[in-house]
Amino acid sequence: MKLTFNLSQDENYRRIKGYLLDGTRALPGSTGRYLIQKVPVVQWIGNYSPSWIINDLIAGLTVGVILVPQALAYAKIAGIPLQDGLLASWLPSGLYFIMGTSKDINTGPTSIIGLLTAQIIKEVSSEGFTPTAITVAISFSVGIYCFIMGMLNLGFLLEFVSLPVLTGFISAAAITIILGQVPAIFGETGVGTGTANQIHDIFTKLPLTKPVTVAVGLGSMVLLIMLQVLGQRLGKKNKAIWIISIGRNALIIILFTITSFFLNRNLKTPLFDLTGKIPPGLIPPKTPDLALVKRVFAPSVAVFLAASLEHIAIAKSFGRKNHYTISANQELTFLGVANLANSFFGGMAVGGAASRTAVNSESGVKSPLSGIVTSAAVLASIFFLTNALFWIPKATLSAVIIVAVWQIVVSPSVFISFWKISFMDFVASQIAFWVTLFVSAEFGIESATAFMVAISILQTVFSKGTTVTSKNFEEVYPQLEGGHGRQHIQIGTQIVRFDYPIIFVNASRAKESILDAVQTWNLGASPFSDSASGNPDRLWNELGAKRIKFLRRKAGIQPRDEEYLPQIRAVILDFQGVRYVDATGIEALKAMKTELRTYAGEGVEIRFVGLRNLIVGKLERAGWSFIDQGEVEGSAEIGSKVVLYQRLNEAIYANGDVYENDSFKKGAKVELEDTH
Repeated sequence: MKLTFNLSQDENYRRIKGYLLDGTRALPGSTGRYLIQKVPVVQWIGNYSPSWIINDLIAGLTVGVILVPQALAYAKIAGIPLQDGLLASWLPSGLYFIMGTSKDINTGPTSIIGLLTAQIIKEVSSEGFTPTAITVAISFSVGIYCFIMGMLNLGFLLEFVSLPVLTGFISAAAITIILGQVPAIFGETGVGTGTANQIHDIFTKLPLTKPVTVAVGLGSMVLLIMLQVLGQRLGKKNKAIWIISIGRNALIIILFTITSFFLNRNLKTPLFDLTGKIPPGLIPPKTPDLALVKRVFAPSVAVFLAASLEHIAIAKSFGRKNHYTISANQELTFLGVANLANSFFGGMAVGGAASRTAVNSESGVKSPLSGIVTSAAVLASIFFLTNALFWIPKATLSAVIIVAVWQIVVSPSVFISFWKISFMDFVASQIAFWVTLFVSAEFGIESATAFMVAISILQTVFSKGTTVTSKNFEEVYPQLEGGHGRQHIQIGTQIVRFDYPIIFVNASRAKESILDAVQTWNLGASPFSDSASGNPDRLWNELGAKRIKFLRRKAGIQPRDEEYLPQIRAVILDFQGVRYVDATGIEALKAMKTELRTYAGEGVEIRFVGLRNLIVGKLERAGWSFIDQGEVEGSAEIGSKVVLYQRLNEAIYANGDVYENDSFKKGAKVELEDTH
């Protein structure tokens, strides 16, 4: 047999050619638009109103005052020199002025990033690397991940991490952070690592608690909580109270730093642990150790996920609140540039922070220009305030961390809502929570995400078409106009509905669900198609007939009533919810058609409802023949062709009552009264 192939008539060739031609024509303009999108300041700076400058100055300065103590605190969580937290905080806000798409968000060190960084440092530091070197390598790795995702517009991949997974992860990470800071509040040393060990050691070492340290730590916490509550209750009525409340971290640190200075300045051994010396100024740019980057590149995925997911979620939330739209891909691009740049200046990885973003928004910020002011405030601290930072009590920093992080621990009611809405989402949230809490944050988010992806795949694998009968018609199609109940479906007509893509993982089940529906509720054309008895020419294997009996018994059809089932005349396949069918799915549908006609006879009519043009083209290239519903007149013979309908009602009532013959009326009795 001679095979001929006309390339010009090939659908794939024509489609690819069209894409290439369209892409070539659009390339110059698209390139320009793409580059402009990566520098959003170009789009809005021309519309900047001079009246906004005061708001941006106040907001930027306010956030800067908050960012400095938080940078120190989150560096403490990471277990790195506090200088690294400051070095990570000055550049991102300035870059965001150029590259950001949210007026509200503030970027810098966060508690979650600090925790994940600490866990990687713990794992890698035994190999002889310093905490700062590891931190810089992590920041560089996170920058690479974010930059690639943003430049290639791959932000949609982050949606594989579901909300329940993120909720469980953040809550457990917050508790882990709090447990890590409790020893500093009590002045305890030698506390082990890991949640179980920490809880055990904290209680075991309570007799060794240092009273002065406890007074500083608990006193700081009480004052922080009092100022927070005061701001919540009276802040909207009194501007001064609101300013004091939002700046509470800085105020408490200043208060206890001054107290610490006067108590400890003449003592060789301080009354409580102090922050210690922080070198002033910036360090010269330095390329990260690429060998170390290679070592931490895989573990840094967890830091990337946490930083990017938290950042985008915060940006979207405040965008909805203040009625503007952010670009997730551009935010990823910014995070990539910011983290890459930070790694050259010795800073830790950064992302969006909810608390600072809220303060920025409440301060009346008008544009990302406020980031320039925030950067200036941090730089002023780096160059001029490091000597004063020496006297900060570690217990006060821990108090700042505990009070701030406690607010991101999710209420149990949220997990209860997951239980009520979706059991699998609840399970995923619990995997993320408990694994993060007792194993590691990295493994927690990765295992929970893997679980959700596996569940989603399995749901697709085991998805089947919905068999529609007179009993469940109104439930499946509550919106369909027409008659009610049993009047909807003509005798001898079987409807099967699909609401998912038919692809290689579920194609076989899709085929089986069609045949099962037909064989359960309808007789075939052959007298032996349904029965394993009385057939002298039966095949050696009668499993098919036995399966039909099993399906009918499962559906509640008694053996004595099987002979009253109607003969199948038409099969309606509702594909309105099917967006894609792959090659395996096409073959499965082809096999279904063959097996259906073997069972029901060549005269059985197949009617597709809502079949998309793309799928029609695939089926036609696979050898199917279609006619439109308008070409079918009455009971005219349509041969081997399949009929396409736009609406289900039209497919159900096609051809009127053409099947009203004697044998069919006999089957109608059971169809209406007993089975459907």
